[in-house]
Amino acid sequence: MTPPFLTFSDLPRVFDGGWRVVRAAERGNDWHPQVRELMYYWMRKCNADGHLPTRQDIDRIELSELLPHMWMLDVTRNPWRFRYRMAGSEFAASTGRTIGNDWYDELRPLAWAANRTRLITTVRDGMPTWRRGAMPVEDDAFEFNGWSEVENLMLPLANDGINVDTILGISLPYRPIDLWEAAPLAAQ
Repeated sequence: MTPPFLTFSDLPRVFDGGWRVVRAAERGNDWHPQVRELMYYWMRKCNADGHLPTRQDIDRIELSELLPHMWMLDVTRNPWRFRYRMAGSEFAASTGRTIGNDWYDELRPLAWAANRTRLITTVRDGMPTWRRGAMPVEDDAFEFNGWSEVENLMLPLANDGINVDTILGISLPYRPIDLWEAAPLAAQ
């Protein structure tokens, strides 16, 4: 699956750069195709009783083309903390950091400050969240490579189907090309 190049007119606008909870009826028509694909995959993994998918429900083979842009955070509560369980190669490259079994707040303090409420909302409410906008400036590779925005999706996973213990995410950076066209990193 090769993602298409997108022009600026094709890209969704989020004027405040803020995130939003994804509602059940939302189709993600203005999202990047790979972000939308992961959302639909997650929805198929939710069971008929409305229980959330587990980490074991996520099949890396089925998601092999998305894996380089995906990441996973384990959740701890009281206090709220998030630890990287997995970080795809393209995601790690876009942050300019080596990502292992690191705490999110220690590895990316500016991103933590910007995303704390969103992460907690995803966990507390068991609801997906979506965002498209500027990336925190601490991510040196993002700025160095000239990426203008990042689109990402956070999806709750729960081993018991109810209490979220993991966040599955995908992040796709966008880079202006010749001032008239933008292509996500995934299309490069």
